[in-house]
Amino acid sequence: MRWTSWLIAGIFLSSFIAGCGGGSGSSTNPPSPGFTVSLSSSSINLTKGGAAQNVMVSIAVQGGFAGSVNVNLIGVTAGVTTSPSSLSIPAGSSGTFTLNAASNAAIVKQSAVLESVSGSIKIDTPLQLNVNGAANPDPFHPLGGSAMHGFYDQVRQTLFVANPALNELDVVSGLDLSVRARLPVPQAWSVDQMSDNKTLVIGTASQEIVTVDEDTLAVTRHPVGFVNSIFGLFYPVVIAMANGKVFMIGQEQGIDSSDIGDGGQFLLEWDSIANTFSLVQPVNGQVKFEVDRLSRSADHKWAVFSADQFYLYSSDTDSFTTASLAAVNPPLNTFGIRGYAINSDGTEIAIASAEQVTFIDRAFNVLGTTPIPSAFQTARTSVAFTPDNSRVMLQYDLPTEIEMLDARQFTALGFVSAAMQQNDNSSRLLGTDPAGRIFIGTSSGFLVLDGNSTPVPNQSGAFFNGTTCPLPSARSLPLNSSGQFQTSSTIGFLGTSLYVGGQPAPYVLSSSTSTLPQIQVPASSVPGVVDFECVGPDGNTLVAASAFSYGANPIGVSANLLPPIGNPTILVFGYGFSTDTGTPPSVTVGGQPVLQAQALGNFNSAIQGVAVRLQTGAPGQSASVAISSSLGSGTLPNAVTYIPGASIIPATGLLQLLYDTHRSLLYALKASEIDVFNPVTQQFQAVFQLPGFGGTDIYNVMALSPDGTRLIAASPNGYVAVLNPDNPAGVSVVPLPAVPSFQTGSLAVSKFNKALLSGFTALEVDLTTLGVRSIPGQFGDLIRASADGNFLYGISLNAASGQVFSIDPVTYASRTNEFGFEFWSDLAVSPDGSHFAGILGSPNASGTIIGLFDPNLNWNGVNEYPFPSPPDDTLVLGSVFGPQGKVLVVPLGDSIEFWDFASGTLRARLMTPEELAVFAFPEGPVAGKIALDALGQTIFAISQTGITVMNLPQPVDDIPAQSWSLGFQAAGKQINAFRKLSNRISTTTVRKAK
Repeated sequence: MRWTSWLIAGIFLSSFIAGCGGGSGSSTNPPSPGFTVSLSSSSINLTKGGAAQNVMVSIAVQGGFAGSVNVNLIGVTAGVTTSPSSLSIPAGSSGTFTLNAASNAAIVKQSAVLESVSGSIKIDTPLQLNVNGAANPDPFHPLGGSAMHGFYDQVRQTLFVANPALNELDVVSGLDLSVRARLPVPQAWSVDQMSDNKTLVIGTASQEIVTVDEDTLAVTRHPVGFVNSIFGLFYPVVIAMANGKVFMIGQEQGIDSSDIGDGGQFLLEWDSIANTFSLVQPVNGQVKFEVDRLSRSADHKWAVFSADQFYLYSSDTDSFTTASLAAVNPPLNTFGIRGYAINSDGTEIAIASAEQVTFIDRAFNVLGTTPIPSAFQTARTSVAFTPDNSRVMLQYDLPTEIEMLDARQFTALGFVSAAMQQNDNSSRLLGTDPAGRIFIGTSSGFLVLDGNSTPVPNQSGAFFNGTTCPLPSARSLPLNSSGQFQTSSTIGFLGTSLYVGGQPAPYVLSSSTSTLPQIQVPASSVPGVVDFECVGPDGNTLVAASAFSYGANPIGVSANLLPPIGNPTILVFGYGFSTDTGTPPSVTVGGQPVLQAQALGNFNSAIQGVAVRLQTGAPGQSASVAISSSLGSGTLPNAVTYIPGASIIPATGLLQLLYDTHRSLLYALKASEIDVFNPVTQQFQAVFQLPGFGGTDIYNVMALSPDGTRLIAASPNGYVAVLNPDNPAGVSVVPLPAVPSFQTGSLAVSKFNKALLSGFTALEVDLTTLGVRSIPGQFGDLIRASADGNFLYGISLNAASGQVFSIDPVTYASRTNEFGFEFWSDLAVSPDGSHFAGILGSPNASGTIIGLFDPNLNWNGVNEYPFPSPPDDTLVLGSVFGPQGKVLVVPLGDSIEFWDFASGTLRARLMTPEELAVFAFPEGPVAGKIALDALGQTIFAISQTGITVMNLPQPVDDIPAQSWSLGFQAAGKQINAFRKLSNRISTTTVRKAK
């Protein structure tokens, strides 16, 4: 057996040796002629604009090969040059490629190929090519809200930004671009500096203008009042002249202009010395007068605007000169004047039409013209000279670009990119500084551009050559971790460099053209959100704000006040909640896990949200909100506070609540009775029966006289019941002479104990004599009285007229102001009658629009929701002011909003233990579903199962303003459109989470 094994082994060994060509007498097969390729390095690292790098290619001979090899480097990214372009290397020799990355090369990690060819022989050798670059300053600077217009003060090196979405004027340092102050200016729209060089004048999307002392930052409001217009006017655009005059555009709110945001149908003048307002234009019965913008010279002596003619104003002579539009905009004003600017001393005026810019002097002589690369529009676009007068800047939208024109040679130079991936059409040219920086306002912040950079060349016969910024498949990473993410397409990659938070993020390109590129996102040790910036080889830039985040970082909650009973739902916003938009993070409130968490979906940025249903908390407890995910964890310290107490008193059939400050009792109206609730004992203590008339006993609205001696309830069937709360058995039923269907059921009682019922016609019921009389005139559909009965106001309901009324409580003479395409749903009057608010809501929309009015019926602002506290339920009728009139309490289905009247900002939001009685069509009379006690510290509300009583930690007027976090949000006025959650939050989704 052993011999046999060795024999078999010998046979196999002999076969192996023969196969290898070994052994005596065997024949050999020499290798075919050829070559091999080797590189001095398999990877080359280049820096944009940096030193060149060499790669040596060596050709080794095989089988007697004696030819030359042609070598080419294939697949090199744009901006990388190879010298020489190819090599011819003799057999057994070597050659060297020199690679250099231009300053505008793309940042990539690329698998290139060295292709070596000789005759029929071809060898591909991989070469890893890495192009890196230095950090790039992020041009976007967040503000929150929307940067609408601005002014750069060269002396103070400060940028002032009108931010209507936050109802404020932002003061930004020109040195480090930090926000120095946020001044409350409701609906701030435009900014200019007075000729004293220390006072700002602010145009607003309301019926006032505002001045600001730049040294003390003191804010002074100047109501404008009425002019000869059908509609009340807003004054969004202002310019200040050397003689103390300020010109203002008068805009009919809701009436479309060529420039919807800035334009208007009137030109007014404020004499700041005499403090008088007057109408300048139109005159002599003009009906087609529209001015879309105003422009002045830097010395404040000259101003221009276009309307029915082209106007030039001199402050020295306080007079206008005019020219026909055809004369200043040849040929024959074919496409209309779209924009204009005047240089620093008024010697040159640039007029933009759709296809060209015409330069004229003060005598309207044409100095020159230049074609422009694309049609120049009117809406949200600007024209301005640079501070040195050498160039004219045209701000284009979609994408936002600043076209540069030579103001001396009258030629188009190219453009500077200012494009934002989100909400690009909200961008505005805010101003420039002497160093050449250009400030562009956009949604939630502003961009800083280098106006001294070489403009990107215009493309012949095309719109601006743009770049794109494809985003990665994921929007977040844990701290100190880098990641490589797939992208959705190859569009925009060739030659484009990507920066994440200012740090280079290479595209990872494979040699296969069928493989989609990936993005290598760098690590960061700083938690929070960063921007994406894509820079093309020509310098064209696109910014995607808030596009990526590191770690887990909650930034805000939708409500800062919670009830200690019930299980309400709040929204938590932040970054790094999950790598999967459908998966919520783990959330605790006050250390307790939430009962339910539901992700809120995509937000077109790295911002994420989660709706969480809460457990009960301890009365008075402050609680932190903490989140934890695979990306990390984060905490909002003391983010919410549980109010001292809340209870639900079972009741059914409730129609209205009314608090009697004289007796400290709450009246709850039902169809045929008024139930009396004692807040101290938390018990119903009495019932006031309301007898009917003509066989019916149906009532739907009530009111109390200012002195508390009379309580009146009205019926839709044409009668009222009047009683003394101290002697309710002596109730009297009074028939009304009007047809019932023409009575809205709205009630208000004056200080003379006379109740005014709105309708057609309106009626007066004397609560002392029980006499009834008809009142001619218009008072609106809904009327309310101040607490003392000295003031009566009215509004129109559910009609596109937007009317508000001031009614004399003695004569019932009324004044009115009207706002185009606006209507109201509710009305609240301050206790002393010094101001009131019209509230607009709808059953099919979340939240409200609140018009803030003074006693002269001037609309002095509108409410603006902060980013992390969007409304997610509909209006509840019965909004009411606190006892001091500082805060307006507005109920929604799931929460109570506390609005600061002076600033139009949300102070706080309180979630309710259960759903309140929401507004629904047809509602009938506007009967208040909530009430406040005399101190304004207890809220009573009709809810699903009864009366919800909520005790606050302080009176509503003393509730501190919540410091809401800032985030990326849509820009623009909130007037004329319900602010639905749209792309941010689905109301249906939120309600499912309850």
